[in-house]
Amino acid sequence: MLEIGITLLILLFFIFPIPGLAVCLGAWTCYLIYSKLLLLNRQPSKWKKIVWIHFLTGTADTILSFMMAFLLALTVYFLIFDSLRLFVFNFIFCFLISFRWFDFTHAIYRRLVLKLQPLSLPPPKDSVFCMLLGQRSGTGIGTGIKPVSLDSGYVYWEGHQLVFDGIMSRRVFSRQSVLTAEKISSEKIKIIPTQQTLRNRTVVWTIIIRQQFYPFKTRKLRDQWFQRLSGVQDTDTREFEVDEGLGSTQIPSA
Repeated sequence: MLEIGITLLILLFFIFPIPGLAVCLGAWTCYLIYSKLLLLNRQPSKWKKIVWIHFLTGTADTILSFMMAFLLALTVYFLIFDSLRLFVFNFIFCFLISFRWFDFTHAIYRRLVLKLQPLSLPPPKDSVFCMLLGQRSGTGIGTGIKPVSLDSGYVYWEGHQLVFDGIMSRRVFSRQSVLTAEKISSEKIKIIPTQQTLRNRTVVWTIIIRQQFYPFKTRKLRDQWFQRLSGVQDTDTREFEVDEGLGSTQIPSA
């Protein structure tokens, strides 16, 4: 069935490219809205503001990426080559690059989320601001894992333990408590713990680094965390520079 569906999708794009693109974009948009609403419903009532801040800053990122792509494509259209097809291609290409590799609102998100703390505490030494997404299966539509909680806070190493000090809770990950660690993207690590969390029966945790304007620049830090959690020895002794707006912090590798 999967092979038949993929074949029909390819034929749809070749025969009817515009309707095929519209169908795929519509399905993708519906799935994103569904997953966001599911996360909002599963989030504890006291901390729904974290999800709303995430939604608003994500929407702002999308709008800014859209505007940047439109201006760049329009510049090429008027100054370099007058072609509608090239304009559409440049717009889609620039939007995908901007949406994936630029985090326009990372500083705004961090400031708004930290205001939810009862006390204004300084961040721990050598810490990095991250989001922690909890996921589990058996909820919503389909058999895959779905988001059930979203927390934000600082991540730092305490001995051989990776500590997440968030707004909602404090969680500790170590080599003994992690069953599987997987690199998802330049700024994401998926962690499957050996024991499930009682609340919401979370089976997967995803750490999302939101410290820099360029998420791909956190790849080296992601690799260091992954290697220490998975037990892989790291021979790279270089340092990772954290962009904090006004200054930077050097985090030594494992």
